[in-house]
Amino acid sequence: MKSFSLRVISFVGAFVLLAVQLPADAAGVTISLSDGSGTADAGNGGQVEIVTSYTTSGFYTTGTHLTFTISPAATSTLTGCGTQDVTFATAGDMSAVTSSWSSSDAVFNFNRNIATSTAGAVCVSYGLTTSTPTNYSIAMLATTGTTTFTTTDFGAALYYVLGGNQVQVSATVPAILSFSIRNSGDTANTNVCQLGTLSISAVSTCTYRLRIATNAASGFSTTLQADKDFSTPTFATMTVVTNDGGFAAGTEAYGIQTLTGATLGGRQATSSFFTDPVVESNFSTTTFVTDASPVPTSSAGIIISFPRAFNTGAAPSTTTTTAVVHAAGISAGTPTGNYSQTVTYYVTGTF
Repeated sequence: MKSFSLRVISFVGAFVLLAVQLPADAAGVTISLSDGSGTADAGNGGQVEIVTSYTTSGFYTTGTHLTFTISPAATSTLTGCGTQDVTFATAGDMSAVTSSWSSSDAVFNFNRNIATSTAGAVCVSYGLTTSTPTNYSIAMLATTGTTTFTTTDFGAALYYVLGGNQVQVSATVPAILSFSIRNSGDTANTNVCQLGTLSISAVSTCTYRLRIATNAASGFSTTLQADKDFSTPTFATMTVVTNDGGFAAGTEAYGIQTLTGATLGGRQATSSFFTDPVVESNFSTTTFVTDASPVPTSSAGIIISFPRAFNTGAAPSTTTTTAVVHAAGISAGTPTGNYSQTVTYYVTGTF
């Protein structure tokens, strides 16, 4: 029975000793970092002043050790800043607070008591010479010791140098410029426009479409030029239609009856919607709009253009493509023969 009592007493004694050794109050605190007289992203070639601020979570007695640790270490011994918040010092005099320094630690020893919930800041000058993005950890540890209790505040924050907290996301969009000549319904490619056998009793027409797409920032322009007048291989040339004129049965004339530009497909200037129409252009005395126009043979000129990206879409479309209608009429005196003309289009993207 006596032996059991001794063992219980020993256990209680050990427990009391352990309780005395544990800190009575310890808290993580939020700290913030800001530049003093340094720059917002200093470090490439010299010193930077970093102000570390936080609010005490407990009562500090005189002799509190406030340690700031930087990782990775600075390139030289840390130093104090010329100006700083001196809430933690006597009469605003940080020079009265003894300290010790190394390339990775700055230690302040407070020369007066600091009340709980005191907001203060300490400025330390760091040599952060680096040529690569780096994140410096600034850790704070405040320890106060008395004969009855120990209080510890701790926290850490990051100081970002040369974009150490940034990710550059990049991509390349390839240049796109496409062009095809399509049938009247934009359902298939074609390189022919057949007017058929002409008659004095009717005007003959044929239609094809220009399908143009590009992501060029300044859009595209399209020109056309024929190799020759609409004529036979030997001697006969059909009369060129009058610009802004018209076609009539029984009257000899050949040219473009109408050119109807795409009404959709152009990217808007202030948004990403592709709803703007192409621009129908003039050159020389020829106007390519909804009335008759000669097919130019002596020089090429712009017929349609757009100043931004243009998207026709993948599906067949009669709104995002431009319709070109050729027409011919003959009179009783039009020479017989097989008439032809090759019209060449050139599409240029402005990237």
